[in-house]
Amino acid sequence: MPTEEKQAPRRDSRGRIKLLTVLFLVVCLLAGGAFFLLQSWHSSGSVSGGQNTAQAPARPWCASPQGLSTNFTGFGITGLSTHDVWSIGAGIMHWDGKKWSVSFRPLSAQLDLRSIDEIAPDNIWAVGEQLTNGLASHAITVHYDGKSWSVVAAPDGAPDGKNTLVAVSGTASDNIWAVGFQVPARGPLSSLIEHWDGKRWTIVKHPEPVSGLQFTSVKALASNDVWAVGYGSLIRGGKSVNQPVIEHWNGQTWNPVASPDLTPSGGGMLYAIDGSNSSNLWAVGSASQRLLSEHWDGQSWKIVDTPAVPPDNSNWLASVAVSSSGSVWVVGRVRESSNTFQPFIAHWDGHQWQMLQDTADNAGELDQIAQIDGQYWIVGIPRSNGGHAFIHVLCP
Repeated sequence: MPTEEKQAPRRDSRGRIKLLTVLFLVVCLLAGGAFFLLQSWHSSGSVSGGQNTAQAPARPWCASPQGLSTNFTGFGITGLSTHDVWSIGAGIMHWDGKKWSVSFRPLSAQLDLRSIDEIAPDNIWAVGEQLTNGLASHAITVHYDGKSWSVVAAPDGAPDGKNTLVAVSGTASDNIWAVGFQVPARGPLSSLIEHWDGKRWTIVKHPEPVSGLQFTSVKALASNDVWAVGYGSLIRGGKSVNQPVIEHWNGQTWNPVASPDLTPSGGGMLYAIDGSNSSNLWAVGSASQRLLSEHWDGQSWKIVDTPAVPPDNSNWLASVAVSSSGSVWVVGRVRESSNTFQPFIAHWDGHQWQMLQDTADNAGELDQIAQIDGQYWIVGIPRSNGGHAFIHVLCP
């Protein structure tokens, strides 16, 4: 009995220790939750349906591929695999999985390339404009057939004016779309849409629902399912206000698609579109002093609230990449109180946003993100020298 009496307190002590341990773990978990709550960015948009938080994806950054540096020029990026990546800027460079090499160097510095899309290893298109010594410029495209690049002339919508193609997307050798804008020698700015049918580029007529419409991005999903986004101006209360524009090609005609009216709150602009299918499209840009993202669910476009950042007219989302699983990544920039720009990277997992940090810590803004074989490759402008540089590759 005396022995049992001595053992009972020891068992109670162990029970108290276990209880204290459990309480301690609960407190730690609550503290950790509070930490992530402070670190997370929430969304209360019509898609998410309320406030929520999320932890950052585990180990999202890959090591940068060898050869990427802050003096590497590039405005856009595309690829079908991690050993087949293309970047466009002053020229076109190719990553073969081991090194970067110059694939196309324009004969003239007046050839300004803006966008590139790899449809197949032997079918890559880049678009831009051929500058002149005057105001006039010409729409221009460049094609890669698996062996070499060739410049392919495209028609001008405004003869003797400015003609610029800024984005390209395609699904097959006879279904390539390019969009941009045109400015006549005398007259207002308007949008430009061109199509490659396998033999030639032609200008395709389309609606102009706003004044000064310019398209900024295009996404081709099929021969009868192509989307273009941009912006133009409307008169509201005697003032000109920018309004996002979204148009859709159904195989026969281009038609405007209704999107949220932003004019009452100061207007907005769309800079990029991407999607995994006709029921999951995202478009991003900027609204009055805030970031802007919109989602298409197959029926309508709705605004999805983005992470809260200090309001500034220079904040914007420049690019979006959407995976087949529904994961969405957006990149852009925000301006700090010190009047310097910081890169913006955020992830949407279907329910909430999570903002990530640029681990390279050298970017001033991010211009494009592209999904390449399960990874996300990002190109942007570093703070240091004004040239373009690749930032770390995302491997969620």
